[in-house]
Amino acid sequence: EISKKLSNDVQEMEKMLNEYLQFASSGSLEKTETFDLSSLLEITVKKYEKNEIVTDIQERIYIDARKNLIQRCINNFLDNSIKYSKNIFVSLRKSANNILIIIDDDGPGIPANERENVFKPFYKINKSRGDSKSSVGLGLSIASDIVKSHGGNIILENSPSNGLRAKIFLPF
Repeated sequence: EISKKLSNDVQEMEKMLNEYLQFASSGSLEKTETFDLSSLLEITVKKYEKNEIVTDIQERIYIDARKNLIQRCINNFLDNSIKYSKNIFVSLRKSANNILIIIDDDGPGIPANERENVFKPFYKINKSRGDSKSSVGLGLSIASDIVKSHGGNIILENSPSNGLRAKIFLPF
């Protein structure tokens, strides 16, 4: 019994370390490039083949960034939304100073007092969500690191459908 528990703990730690090492190595090797963020969002959403993801991308927006890291950030948010909700809405806007990606869902959301904590490595809101083995608590931490490394910021709020709204700001 004890051996089995220890083995499971070791496997979970190995998964955490592998995920972090993959992020760390890919981030240091990737070069900044100019790319169509609108297209990247559309392609990323399409890969999920989920009819419940609706997009609102009104114009072509180009950005100088590390493309694979930006895609990983978006994937991390979409993975969570798919895990916890049924309907997801993704929009892309540009202002004078920022590019704004909004990902809304109708899931349980994240309590206001936990919103900063979820960006901490290995942090999980609670163990009773049933995802303790499929999640290592790095997804939002990595997403935050990616956005900050590009000079941006992430704000978590309640979505209009009472789920979670993630607002990802990237400098333009």
